[in-house]
Amino acid sequence: MKPYTRFHYFYSLQYIRYALLLSVVPLIRALILFDLPSLFTALKQDGIIFICVMGFAVLQWLASGYRCSHGRIISQEGLLMRRQLTVSRPMIAALELRRPVHCQLFGACIVSVYFKHSAKPVVFYLTRKDAQNFADELLPLNRQDDVFRPVGAERLSFSVLSANLITTGFLVAMSAKKTSEMLGNGLNQFAVSNFEKIEKMAEQIFPVGVAWIASFIFILASIAFLFSFVHTAGFVVCRNGGVIVAKGGLITKTERRILASAVTACDIRTTPVARILRRSAVYLHAGGFAGKDLPLMVYKQGTEHRLQKLMPEFFISKSKVVCLHNRSLVQFIWLPGSFFLFFLGLTAVSGWMIPQLTPLLAIPTFLFFLSVVVSLEGFFTESIQQSSNRTIELCYSKFLTKHRVCIFTSNCGFSFSTNPFLTVRKQCNLNISLPCRMKFRVRAVSEKHIKTLPFLL
Repeated sequence: MKPYTRFHYFYSLQYIRYALLLSVVPLIRALILFDLPSLFTALKQDGIIFICVMGFAVLQWLASGYRCSHGRIISQEGLLMRRQLTVSRPMIAALELRRPVHCQLFGACIVSVYFKHSAKPVVFYLTRKDAQNFADELLPLNRQDDVFRPVGAERLSFSVLSANLITTGFLVAMSAKKTSEMLGNGLNQFAVSNFEKIEKMAEQIFPVGVAWIASFIFILASIAFLFSFVHTAGFVVCRNGGVIVAKGGLITKTERRILASAVTACDIRTTPVARILRRSAVYLHAGGFAGKDLPLMVYKQGTEHRLQKLMPEFFISKSKVVCLHNRSLVQFIWLPGSFFLFFLGLTAVSGWMIPQLTPLLAIPTFLFFLSVVVSLEGFFTESIQQSSNRTIELCYSKFLTKHRVCIFTSNCGFSFSTNPFLTVRKQCNLNISLPCRMKFRVRAVSEKHIKTLPFLL
């Protein structure tokens, strides 16, 4: 039997951070009161607390470890109360190997294990070499066939769609026409020149306060875009036997291994920014793995073959108008429409009473107007149906985003909600929950149509 391999000493940080939290509070209180005797007393107490917690963390690290045995990982933790966990290949849905800057400096790697039937992952702190052996033991790789490697304009689109879409949308709206110039003439010169132009325009059109807000939004958008551009550097997606591999990143190096047979759903999200770029972000959900922070790839209409290389079962039909018989328009637009009318009224009143606030209130008014337009589109397209390859296809809208979802498994939770208006029309709202706690909702589904869906029987 193989001996246990100790975790990386970063494993102890989860205990040390609690000591730091306990230490900072008394120090801040003493500094605010300018009480030097209390400050020295707090320093002594914090030193004792830190030494005790540090000693406990070291003993805990010495008593913990893991070993590999025939496709299984057996880990044990705990000094007084021992805990043993066994992880085997049939349980695994996905693995994530993440190496932020501080981990790269000390040779550490954070390994997150996601299970097929549980939403809570298990996290291990290992050395870089041990992390690769750990991943190869559970989800081994044999060969790699590149499916998606963003370059040029597609690289820019992937970075934009990976960033915070609300803040980045302001940047894209100002510079979408100069994408090729940006890639050719240098990012820094482009960002500085455009920032000066936007700042001068904001100062001339808006009041001083609103101009500062506009400049602040642009700074946030630039930071989000730059972070995303660096985070997605060298990104590549490939199919390796039965494993989907996505890796990349410059500052934070990330590698994700997703078991193809464990994929539960594929979510194609179309935002207002994505409509401008004519590309959508693709997210994969597998067991407890949601992958909400980084899309898998960029999808453009007519490039279904890329996703089908990763998942042969993938199928998305062309958008079409569903049967509108007995469907209520009010149910789709009442919530965003209420907020739109509310902010529209505030904008109108501010134009009469406080004109300086009008440009500021126009921003949420415009956002909720876009939400009304997206909800209106959902009235014509929102539906659920079974595809020709026996997968379930959903189309629904939520706030500013249109979702096209392909569900590959029946391992889901289904619930139905209704109200008097839907009951009269013999309709209901269908809610689908995945093991990763992702939820999808399709509104105004006919009860007769639900009975024809075999996955519910």
